[in-house]
Amino acid sequence: MNNIKTLSLILGLLVSSGLSGHAQSNPAGAAVSRELMTYKGSEARTWDLLHTDLALSFDWKKRYLYGQATLDLTPFFYEQELLVLDAKGMEIKSIVIKGETVMYDYDGLEIKIPFDQVFTRKDTVQVVIAYTAKPYERDVKGSEAIEENRGLYFINADGLDPNKPQQIWTQGETEASSGWFPTIDIPNERSTQKMRITVQNHFKTLSNGLLVEQVQEADGRRTDVWVMDQPHAPYLFMMAVGEFEVVKDQWNNVPLAYWMEKGYGQYAKNIFGHTPEMMTFFSDLLDYRYPWKKYDQIVVRDYVSGAMENTSASLFYEALNVTDRYLIDENWDDIIAHELMHQWFGDLVTCESWSNLTLNEGFASYSEYLWNQYKYGQDKADYVFLIEQEAYFSEAAEEQKNLIRYFYKDKDDMFDAHSYNKGAAVLHMLRNYLGDEAFFSGLRKYLQDNAYNSVEIAQLRLAFESVTGEDLNWFFDQWYFFAGHPELEVRHKYENDTLTLNVSQIQTEDEVPIFRLPVFIDIWKGDKLFSYPVVIKDAYETYQFPMNEKPDAVIFDSGRQLLAEIDHPKSEQEYYAQFVKDRSLVSRIETMDSLYAFKDKKLIDQVLLKAFRDPFDMVRQYAVEYLINEEVKLKKYEPHVIDLLKDSSSHVRSYVIAYLGRDGFEKYRSNFDKALNDSSYLVVSSAIAQFTRNEEELPNQFLDDQKSETDLNIIVTLANYYNQQESEESYQWFKDRIEGLDGNTLFFFIQAYAEKLLEAPTKYKVSAVGQLENVARNHSNYMARFSAFQALVLMSELAGVEDKIVDIRKNEKDQRLIDLYNRI
Repeated sequence: MNNIKTLSLILGLLVSSGLSGHAQSNPAGAAVSRELMTYKGSEARTWDLLHTDLALSFDWKKRYLYGQATLDLTPFFYEQELLVLDAKGMEIKSIVIKGETVMYDYDGLEIKIPFDQVFTRKDTVQVVIAYTAKPYERDVKGSEAIEENRGLYFINADGLDPNKPQQIWTQGETEASSGWFPTIDIPNERSTQKMRITVQNHFKTLSNGLLVEQVQEADGRRTDVWVMDQPHAPYLFMMAVGEFEVVKDQWNNVPLAYWMEKGYGQYAKNIFGHTPEMMTFFSDLLDYRYPWKKYDQIVVRDYVSGAMENTSASLFYEALNVTDRYLIDENWDDIIAHELMHQWFGDLVTCESWSNLTLNEGFASYSEYLWNQYKYGQDKADYVFLIEQEAYFSEAAEEQKNLIRYFYKDKDDMFDAHSYNKGAAVLHMLRNYLGDEAFFSGLRKYLQDNAYNSVEIAQLRLAFESVTGEDLNWFFDQWYFFAGHPELEVRHKYENDTLTLNVSQIQTEDEVPIFRLPVFIDIWKGDKLFSYPVVIKDAYETYQFPMNEKPDAVIFDSGRQLLAEIDHPKSEQEYYAQFVKDRSLVSRIETMDSLYAFKDKKLIDQVLLKAFRDPFDMVRQYAVEYLINEEVKLKKYEPHVIDLLKDSSSHVRSYVIAYLGRDGFEKYRSNFDKALNDSSYLVVSSAIAQFTRNEEELPNQFLDDQKSETDLNIIVTLANYYNQQESEESYQWFKDRIEGLDGNTLFFFIQAYAEKLLEAPTKYKVSAVGQLENVARNHSNYMARFSAFQALVLMSELAGVEDKIVDIRKNEKDQRLIDLYNRI
């Protein structure tokens, strides 16, 4: 699974930030609840689910699923007289075994079927259950990772919303598949499946495995038969129904398809087109061929997370409905690689409990580094990885948690920057320690030994130990079973022909160990590099290196592979030497970050001139950003900055436009006019921001051309622009644009709309109330609902609005929103 990422644009500059979950913090020594202290291991298996056969049809009006589930089971080991199945919020019509209707108990969550005989592991029992799933008639929870756990979702079920297609889709992780079919809903269960999906003829269907048959029914409907003959976990079962454009592709005789909302099929291969190359890359790297018989990728509306790795059929949220123009600024390779890698790590080999979730998510997150490294180069891989590590450090500052957590409050809490980002970083350190050959050989053995099975962390360790012959308990203990990470103070000095380097581990939490850290220390003298391997084992260590002259640069952890917060101050000259000699991205970014404290203007000049010509676009962007932040006059760097208007990176060009806008609007007016017609959304957004900042009117033709635009960056900057206008058209723009925006964009848009309404004439406020109320009550995105609720609160002086606020608060069932509303 991949959590949602949101893009916002402030003053025309792109800012990326992850929306990831934060579990409730628990300071050391604080009392903890009995629930939190309950051990969360793998579920005991009393029965083995062998095969699941589902026959499904739908009532769109009622948002019901009518199903018949035929389950083949056998006792796992011990004799059994009782079968317990998970089935959430269903009406059970009948249960039949061996042709006879049997008695059962059902409490709305579990079906308990007592038998009048004892079954042994030599027996196979077939249970046939007729049921109706009613996902919208039961209370569900939500989290930052998964907005609501219904399992089954009807989108625009009544067909009345002209801005949304009618769709049905499922989301099983963590244990929500039992919201649409009875099963044993635990990650360490797996079965084969057959699914018969009956729909109106104009709909297409998708499920796991292969479409083997389509049967025309007498009532004009059609039944599609999907077969998955390789066993997989129930949470990975999926189904989707809708009017999709399906673009076909292939990889080594494996059929591929990209399922897009109508109107976006023409862009499918530009969005997902790297999939065949990714499949070759990962199959070769792991020396384990893609394990399933096909691979579909489908984009749906109002999805409750970012993406989901359903076996052979990954599902993605609507942000991937983009045109080629969007792809100028961004691509979706990271999320596509993430879900694809899950087909090995998560689907083929599955964590046996949510406590071991990082065995799924850590690998999927690390795939993003691997793909970027292969496809786009080391700088790109390092940059994305650096951002992901910073997200982990931010979360760890609130609460530090074990990677393998057998004690947690809610299983959804496991979907955080620890399981994902830290998990990936730990794998990266292991790779650096073992070397590529041993690391990937260990992964191959892990996959081969555990294919179609569930695992815990020990099996990963044992695979690496089997390959390398080395005891790796020390590594796995400190990184997987202890919270936190190293916090290092590194100091160096040169005197008496000796370089002395002191390393202190200063992490103070009782639960955080003193780490064993294999690293390299690089020392540059002129054009010569001296690299020394060391293993830090103690809280305080000193290293001495005899040398007859002062080094130009000293780089601790030159591989830049440690997941650690490192404080290693250097002189301005040393930062400059690091920038020009080491050339690793982290070294260059460290220098750019330190540039704000430089006193030597000549050195600043030298660094910036090199940064303007750096081969990696983000370093060039950092250079322009420095000019903006420090309000440096353009004259000195004008030829270099103007030259960057032709940069291949739209990110760099957008920053240049922002910088020129601060130096003089009229002087560079022609550049801003040209930028309004740029192919990049980012550049156009940056140009809009300059018109807004300088209180200049945008051309009418340009504004007309943007009326149907839904890109987040364009919407946000236009909202800021219209907030400065007093015309009737400015209010009408807000009223019109609220329709058809996705949840993330709507969140930012409504914040700007609320600002517009603060000083608006009453008639405009009144006309907005109904729109905001509809979002606050009904939108699938909880943050969009929150933004609309806040806007209504700001207009509570209007007649009837206070009553609406009270009623919205009373009827809200998402605990996250209830908590937020109680603070207002």
